[in-house]
Amino acid sequence: MGTREDVYQLLEEKMLKYADYAEVPVIEVDEVVLFEPVPAQGVLRVEHHPHARSELTGDVIYVRRPVVDMLYAAGQELKNLDRSLTLKVVYGFRPLEDQTRIFEAAKDALRGQYPNEPELTEAAHRNVAVPEVAGYPTGGAVAVEILRDEQPVDMGTAVMQADRDAFTFSPFVSREAWEYRQLLRRAMMAAGFAPFDGEWWHFSYGDKEWARYYRQPGALYDQASFADAQKVDPDADLAL
Repeated sequence: MGTREDVYQLLEEKMLKYADYAEVPVIEVDEVVLFEPVPAQGVLRVEHHPHARSELTGDVIYVRRPVVDMLYAAGQELKNLDRSLTLKVVYGFRPLEDQTRIFEAAKDALRGQYPNEPELTEAAHRNVAVPEVAGYPTGGAVAVEILRDEQPVDMGTAVMQADRDAFTFSPFVSREAWEYRQLLRRAMMAAGFAPFDGEWWHFSYGDKEWARYYRQPGALYDQASFADAQKVDPDADLAL
């Protein structure tokens, strides 16, 4: 049996990389670019992750219109599996401006280790997705966790924590955390989301990760700036 480091490397080798997403096209869809706030009602709880808060979006979690319905479907699926469980949404749309800023900072931190630009881009992508393939700026990606009786459960790491034990299939978390991760993955995939197994909390619909995972001809959504996110459905309920 290999070392713990060997296990992490094996898990990481199985994950899709920037090069896997770079050539995925964005196809035309007959849909107005509308973003909606995720309402904290029924089977969903909503609370913006404090460390991922953007000055542009504030405490409101925006997603593409179809994603709202999919989140409700995932929340209902989780309830069907165990009535005491609730889906909590902690992150959604990240403006392209923010993604670019964060990615460039990640590149700068690694520049001394990777003088070759393609290698630097790929290395930085392992920490922060390259803007043109990133899911959060499309409004199709979300970060979620599970509550049991309205309290957070053990997922092995904190949500959005930079730690290799955040890999969905890390064998170094408790059995309880492992089982909750699989429940979350099952509920989200049943609703049509694609998992990103480098982060147990990250799921997406319509972006390049989703297209590549499900072998679709292309992504449905392109990255959007904050100005695009202002095209919010005027009939949407903004009360969280």
